This record gives sequence, structure tokens and C-alpha cells, in this order.
Amino acid sequence: MRILVLTFLMLGCTAVRAATGGPPTVTAVQAELTEDLHARLLRVGASVFARVTVDWQGTNCVLRRGAILEAHVSSVIPYSKAAKTSELDLAFTGAQCGQMKMDAFDLLLAAMAAPPQSSDLGILSEGLPVQTSGKYGLLNIDQNYIHTLQVQTEIRLFPVTPRMRMGTVEGIPGVKLSVGTGPDNSSVLTSTKRDVSLEKHSMLLLIPAQGIIPLALAKPAQPRSPSISEVSGSISTPAPDPTPAVQPQPPDDDIEVCEPPQCNLALPSGDAIDEGKTAASISIRELGYSSRPQRMMKSFGNDEALAYLGPTELLVAFNPHILAPRHALGRSGSTVRVIRAALVETQTHRVTHTVDWELPDNQQYLWPLAQSRVLVHVASELRVYGEGLKIQNRIPLDGPLAFVRVTPDGSFLTVGVIHERHSPELHAELTRGDEDPEEDVNIIVLNSNFETITKSTTRSGLMVPTLLNEGQAKLLALPNMRYRVSMLTWDNQTRTVARFNSSCTPEMSSIAPDLIFLVSCDKQAEGRYYRVLRSDGKLALKGGGMPNDVGHAAGGSANHEAFVVKVVQSRSPVYPGVSFNAMDFLSEELGVYRATDGKRLLGVRVVSPSTSRDGYALAPDGSQLAVLTRDQIAIYSVPRK
Repeated sequence: MRILVLTFLMLGCTAVRAATGGPPTVTAVQAELTEDLHARLLRVGASVFARVTVDWQGTNCVLRRGAILEAHVSSVIPYSKAAKTSELDLAFTGAQCGQMKMDAFDLLLAAMAAPPQSSDLGILSEGLPVQTSGKYGLLNIDQNYIHTLQVQTEIRLFPVTPRMRMGTVEGIPGVKLSVGTGPDNSSVLTSTKRDVSLEKHSMLLLIPAQGIIPLALAKPAQPRSPSISEVSGSISTPAPDPTPAVQPQPPDDDIEVCEPPQCNLALPSGDAIDEGKTAASISIRELGYSSRPQRMMKSFGNDEALAYLGPTELLVAFNPHILAPRHALGRSGSTVRVIRAALVETQTHRVTHTVDWELPDNQQYLWPLAQSRVLVHVASELRVYGEGLKIQNRIPLDGPLAFVRVTPDGSFLTVGVIHERHSPELHAELTRGDEDPEEDVNIIVLNSNFETITKSTTRSGLMVPTLLNEGQAKLLALPNMRYRVSMLTWDNQTRTVARFNSSCTPEMSSIAPDLIFLVSCDKQAEGRYYRVLRSDGKLALKGGGMPNDVGHAAGGSANHEAFVVKVVQSRSPVYPGVSFNAMDFLSEELGVYRATDGKRLLGVRVVSPSTSRDGYALAPDGSQLAVLTRDQIAIYSVPRK
């Protein structure tokens, strides 16, 4: 994205003017507030933080996009009937000038604007940088031709207008800004009808204060504020792109049609469903497994996971909730929990191998791979395990793990690693409430031999990539609760896969053989729907819509012939973003479907489901379905119809 550059002429800098023969210039800093501000809740001396939105370089400071600016409250007056006016004075005195810690750096708040009206629009999932070659792009890339590229992200720019003046406030009714007139050269915000209040992501325009005569001392010839054009000379703006030709608009929702044999409707909760024939049940309490249903949750946990390492080898991983040792795990951090893994023979119920893994987080730690293997996050590395629970490969991590995504055919995977932007002291100050500060995420793309193909950098807080065999599926938000799924192929072609409506932020992932699993909400938010889409956007399966459905998950078999969809029901409706009690889990329904036409092969309902999203697995050949409950592992035979 081309970046808007603003230049401001400094007032009163006679020494610089004499040396250069003309008025000095400086580039303005564009930033956004990191949290809401309310005068009534602030105290003198309190810190206020803003995040730089566009890279900036000055004489003594370089600010990367995402760098933190710090202001302190010089004065604050809440609104009252007696005072009639609310006031907030902000003096920006610190910045992350290319370092993790804050440096002393004075800035003047020169203009403000409300958060962009389109803040709910844009790309929710990042695009991966790919250098392509040949039919399958990544697979044929020259291993010596490795790039470090910047992932494209949304950049919010300050809304400059031709008549903008110093002290301009755009889109924030009732708030006025006086530049540099407060104590400590602070800028003064006032409101005459209510408390001075600013929303998170409010946009700020700041200029370095070094060498500037305080504006309170400046005496303009006319009693008016100078316009931006008078103060800054010219404003460079990118030339607008040619107006695209008007195209016929497709329907808002084009993935609703579901007619057999191309697609099937899954039975909703409560309808008749085959219970399935239990081929075996395995108790793992002797290994230390016990469920913990009495806890509040906002989403399914990541403590338990099942995966097949062969036709009869089932890997069972769970948190035994033992007292975890506090070991340093390299740059990934320290031990947060211990996961116990046991390899069980499904025919004899014999445990052949056990191992304990120390993890530095509470995130997902196991991902199935092709050829009856799994990828596991242990300590400060990723390990590849094969049959017999033997380690086949190791991938070191130089920081906390952000995510792992694997293509359904296992051709390559992406790994995101978090790199801290802030010092421990600054990180602690920025961590307010449940939201962590934005960090850098380094992405590496590896092939099936775990060799690095390409690298990139992005930021935390965005939806992680969804990978298919032929490209990346990206989720884009549109106005009025509409969304679009687009495909960016490895040969850099873009096409629209589907459009749909949702009253909540959709969830999107990929499963074998080459399918998109999409969960969304209807406009009334009465229930969640799930859809299984093919890479061309055609619907393979549709289901859900019941208000008591809590969570959804899906996975595919290694032979690419079947996939399974899991839906958990609660005793009462659970709405997106609202905490729920795991004791309210009533039942869990799992359906196994044929990949070619979406025909259901097996339907299973179990009571007392586990609280983990990954407590189920399909055998490599799709002949068995293993399901973890609060008491045991139930194994079902999948008919071959």
C-alpha cells in the first residue's frame, strides 16, 4: 500500500531556516490510541499509549509501524455542572525509537480524527508472501532463492483534507484541540457538554517538538489557526487508481444452495441419528487422565488430543494436571503445563510408549501430518513423530509459537513465531485487561522435507492463514455483516470462492482432502451454522443452526476419502463471545462423511463429551473413529458404503 506522507513546516525555527535558505520540514507521525480514554477515569501523571500506524524516520528517532508512543496526563478536569467544561492535557514525551524500551522523545499532538468508519472492514486473515515457479509454485521453488518479504496488512491513514488546520478534530463531536498550550507543552482537549472521551483507534497526527517554539508563544498576524497547507506546504497524496468498470453484483450469500448428490444436509441436533457400533472402549484413567468439567470457558480447550500414527496405533495426549516443573524452555518461555502422551494399540489396548512433554503455553500443540505422522510443539521446538512414537525431525523455534498451519495434502506448512517488541516493563504497562499488546510474528514456510522455502513478517492479532493444496483461502469482511472468501493461488491468481452473511466473526480452517470448514452465525445470532466447501466454492455439506450448539470442529482422513464433523451441544443457548460452563455440555455429535459426495457414513452421539476441540480422530484409512469422553476412549467402526 502506498503510504501518505505529510510534511509540516516548523514555526519559529530561524536557525534552521538560515542554514538551509528555506523553511525546515519534518514528516508527521501517524498513530492511533491503544485504548479508550475517559477524562473521569484518568489521573494527573497517568500514562496514555498510542501505536504508530506508518513507518517514520526522523533525525534522532526511527519509528516502525507498531512502535509505541507514550504520553502523560498533565492536567485533567472531569465534566461537572459547576465546571461546565471537561479538559484533558496530553504531553507526548516518549517513543520506541527502534528499541524495545522507551526513549525520551517529545511530540506535539497536532490533529485528531475519529476511528475510521471502515474499521470493521478489511482482510481478517493475512496473505503469505510466495515466490512461485512452475505449476505448483511452492513445490518447485528454487531452494537457494529464499525471500524475506513483508506480508500485506491494512494501514489506517489519517484523513487529510485540503482545509485542515493545526488543532483540527475530525469526526469527534464536541471535542476541541489546542496545540501546545497546556503545561509541559501539552496539547489541550476540551469538551463543553460531557467528559472528554476518545475511542480506541482514534487517529493522531503528531510532530516532533524539538526546536519548535511553543505554539502558545507564537503570534500569528491574524487571529485564526493556520491551515495545514500554510503550516506544512504541500501534501503528497497517492494518485487514485483508475476507476474499475462496474461489474454486476453477485448475491450477498451464494453458498446456501445444497442439493444432493453434490451436497448433503447434516442432521440438526435432536433429530434421529445412528448411534454407531462401538468396536472397543479404552479406559486411560490408569495413565493419569481425568477430566475437569467444572470450569468456565469461552472456547474449547487444548488439553486433550487424539491422532492415529498407524492403522492400529492411537496417540492419546492429555494434561494430567500434575504440579508442572518451572523449567526455562529457551526463548519460547518457561514451562506452563505438562502433556502426557501415550501410544495405545487399539486391538490389544496395550500401551506401548509414554512420554511427557513440557509446553510454554496453553495453545494447540498437536497437528496431524501425512504418512501417519504428527507435528508436536514441545518446549522450544516442533517435533515430527512417526509410528512407534519415534522422533523423525526437529524444528527449532527462536520465540513463542504463534500458530502452525498445514496444507491438507501435507505438501508444506507455515509456522508463526512471536518476537517481542517491548521491554518487560513496557509490556507489563501495555497489558491492560485481557488484551495483549501487538507483537511481531515471523512466518516461515517449509516443504514436506521441512526445508525453509520463504519467510515473511506480520503482526499478531490477525486470523491465521488457511491453507489449501492449491493456495490460501482468505477471509475478508464487508459492510453489513457480509463476508467474502477468496483464493490466492500459489501462481498468484485471485478468485472469489464464496460470499455469505454472519452476525459473528466467522471461523475458517482447512481439512483433508482439500476442503474449507466454515462456521458462522445467522443474522439473529440464534445459532451457528457450519459449511464444508470445496476449493471452488461448491458446497459439500451444510448443518447446524441450533442455538444450543456450542462448538464445531472438523478433520479428514489421511487417505483423503472421508472427513468428520464434530458438534457439541449444551443444556442452554451459548452465544459467541460469552463464557459457558463445561458442566453444561450435554452431548456431542460426530458425523463421518464421504469426501467425494458428502454422503454420511456414520453418525455418533456421545454423552459427557470432553472439553477439548481435538478429542477425536479418524483412522488413516477412514475405517475407525476414536472419540474421547470424560471417562474413556470409544472407538467406532466406520462402514464402507
